[in-house]
Amino acid sequence: MSRLARITVPIALAVVLAAPTLANQANSGASNVKTPTVKILACTGATVSRPRDFVISCADANAALTQTHWSTWSANGAMGTTRLALNLCQPSCVASRMSYFPHSSVTLSAPVTTKHGRLFSKLLVRYAYRGKAASFSFSWVGDPSF
Repeated sequence: MSRLARITVPIALAVVLAAPTLANQANSGASNVKTPTVKILACTGATVSRPRDFVISCADANAALTQTHWSTWSANGAMGTTRLALNLCQPSCVASRMSYFPHSSVTLSAPVTTKHGRLFSKLLVRYAYRGKAASFSFSWVGDPSF
């Protein structure tokens, strides 16, 4: 084997073997920077994203999202459709049963940094009640567990 072949073959082999690794490193520069997923705080203290069912009011469980389908979930907000479960407290909260409002829209917004990580701090549900537009809003701001 000539001297040129003894030098060229190992160099060519090294380039061929290193090419995929170098290409992956070059292409992954932007993807290595991860945006933390914004979540919501469950009554258990766990943080969750895209929950299908979610109790909103932990103290009495008088408001919940059920059968939720999220169409978007980003660092800025989340939107979806849900069946709102709500205790209308008529004649009283104890005597009243849950009422369900299918085809409701849910929006999560106002992400903040907390001891649990990035969490949405506001929730808004729009639903129809007796043929009229209604809304239910909730904020975790000021909640000591938040």
